[in-house]
This record gives sequence, C-alpha cells and structure tokens, in this order.
Amino acid sequence: MNPWDEDRPIDLADALLDRQILGEDGTVVGKVDDVDLRAEGGTYVVDALLVGPEALADRVGGPAGKLLRRIGRAFRTGGPRRIPMNAIRRVEPAIVVTTAIAHATTSPSQEWLRRKLIDRIPGAGDASR
Repeated sequence: MNPWDEDRPIDLADALLDRQILGEDGTVVGKVDDVDLRAEGGTYVVDALLVGPEALADRVGGPAGKLLRRIGRAFRTGGPRRIPMNAIRRVEPAIVVTTAIAHATTSPSQEWLRRKLIDRIPGAGDASR
C-alpha cells in the first residue's frame, strides 16, 4: 500500500525526510535519511526510503558528509538500507513499515549507538517503551 497514491504533488522534505521509521511490532529502524526517486511519465516517483549514514552523507555533503560516509563504511559493507514503498503500512508522525522489512533494515550504526550510549543513560530503557 502506497500512502501517496493520490495524483497531487507533496513536499518530500516535510512528508518524509527525518521521520522516524518503526516496524508494525514497534521495532525502531531509524530515520528517513534520503529518498530514492525514479522518473515515470514526465514526473518523479518515490521508489524507496533510504536509511543510514551513507544516505544522509549524500544529503548533507561537504566535510560533515565525508565523515558520515566514513562512519557508514565502518559499520557495514553495503550502501544505505532501502525500504520499498510497498512496505509502508501507515504514515503517522512516524512511518510504520512491515515487521519483516523493519527487522531486515535495522541500522548497525543505530544499534551500536543504542547499546554503547543510549542504553547507558539512566531511565533510557523506560523512556522508549
């Protein structure tokens, strides 16, 4: 199900970028770092959401983008994680995707940050539930 089936333009920055992505079971995937577009009939269509520091690096650019790209390479061998549009179930304040896609897309860098930093903050485990 594509929540943007209507034939009207949308502001991608407002509608998608930097939104939290969650699985239907509550699995935290990350945030939308960029979108993958394809040309279709004289217009552009969102093909997939991109997650990971490599996708954000392309959006940020400059020295900060180079640093993000290095961080991404340190955590995985491939490029950004792709979430196809047909995996989106709902768009609320967060974007809810299928549980299978959520588990397949979790970011190694986000998992590392959660284990090494966030989980060590007193009360952090209670705050996210």
